[in-house]
Amino acid sequence: MGPVEYTVCVRCAGTANVLLRHRSQRALRSRLPDALRFPFTGPGLQTLLAVSAMLAVLRLLGMGVRILVVLPMVLALGVFWSAFFALVRSAARGDADPEGPGFTTLLQDNLLPGLRGLGVTAGVFVPAFARAWHLLPPASGFDIVGRLMLPLQALGQPVVLEDPLFWGLAGLGLLWLPWALLLAATSQSVFAALNPLRTLRCFRAVGRDAGLVTGVFVLLACVHVALHGTAEWVSGLSLLLLVSGWVAEVLTCLVPFAAANLLGLVLYVHGDALGYLPAREFLEPALGDTLPQHAPVSLRESPVPEVPAPDEAGLAAAQARQVAELGEAVGARDVAKALALYGALHVLPRLKLSPSHHLFIGQAAAVEGDFPLSVKALEAAADTAPEEPTAPRALVLLARVQGEKLGNTVRAEEIYRYILHRYPDTEAARFAHARLTPAA
Repeated sequence: MGPVEYTVCVRCAGTANVLLRHRSQRALRSRLPDALRFPFTGPGLQTLLAVSAMLAVLRLLGMGVRILVVLPMVLALGVFWSAFFALVRSAARGDADPEGPGFTTLLQDNLLPGLRGLGVTAGVFVPAFARAWHLLPPASGFDIVGRLMLPLQALGQPVVLEDPLFWGLAGLGLLWLPWALLLAATSQSVFAALNPLRTLRCFRAVGRDAGLVTGVFVLLACVHVALHGTAEWVSGLSLLLLVSGWVAEVLTCLVPFAAANLLGLVLYVHGDALGYLPAREFLEPALGDTLPQHAPVSLRESPVPEVPAPDEAGLAAAQARQVAELGEAVGARDVAKALALYGALHVLPRLKLSPSHHLFIGQAAAVEGDFPLSVKALEAAADTAPEEPTAPRALVLLARVQGEKLGNTVRAEEIYRYILHRYPDTEAARFAHARLTPAA
């Protein structure tokens, strides 16, 4: 079975439970420095340099034929936002070494994240854009096209810059932006992320930390503006075109990467209040990494009453024979025999059986209508080898059995959200996302 932890009291030698507390009991401000320092850590710097290199190459390709500039721009947009949302989800899991964005399909892993990020970022400033458009004088058809293609030049007009209502709406959009991006990172649609009622629910769920997160995000935005100006200056230097572009992209992505970890920290601490994962996923040891002051007496040194030794060799041989028979029944697709043998072997440790055997029994039991056995086998398939491809498949089947056969929709939704959290770049996650989207 491998090593296990057995918690006991060193005074009475009785069993003990580890004291747990919710992550929110540790102040979020004490976790902030580590989150903001992420781009300067080893894993964060590697991710920053890799994504910046891809963006620099795509920008260089976009400087060629003008008619072909759209494709590199679209790909660069998808690369940036895929990396941004992947960093948010990694920080929400508490991973010190984040997973890079998976680019298995162009539509799912590049175009859709890019459109979602662009839509959310532009959507929060729509009121400010509308106010600026209203202030500008009437324009001809050609001028209208120019305003749409170069909106920042239109916003730079004195009549717009001198309007206090425009700046108020722009400031409101900036305060709204982190919460819209947070909802978008949890696989919400653009329209759901831009729903003001959802933003108000986020503020209410996060509580006092909402003001702190918003304030830090605004400060990061100010730093980003300064770094963006520096990046424009660096890109114009007479260095190698790719080198200057790479450095400029690093400066441009520095603050967004820190902001992504800030939003991931919010999900890591308050994810249950935001409906991201069930509450039991947000419990941690109350003493943290503190080690006990005393070590318990080794089990080998403790007195053990003498009892007649069982025939372990014969018992192990009988169990091995039954496991082999189960494997043959699964290979022959003999459902009746496999179910009967599995029922006899369910008392064995789960690691004795292959995860594929658990998965087969779970599927077969669901077809036969034995849903409790199906749930038990599918849970064993996911727990036995969580890193194997069978684990996300078993979890999808488990969620379907819980929701469609047993009517436990709450448990099914928890499993789907766990799949998105634990296996984000898999077909199982895409299936779970499709099942959660109608109810989101």
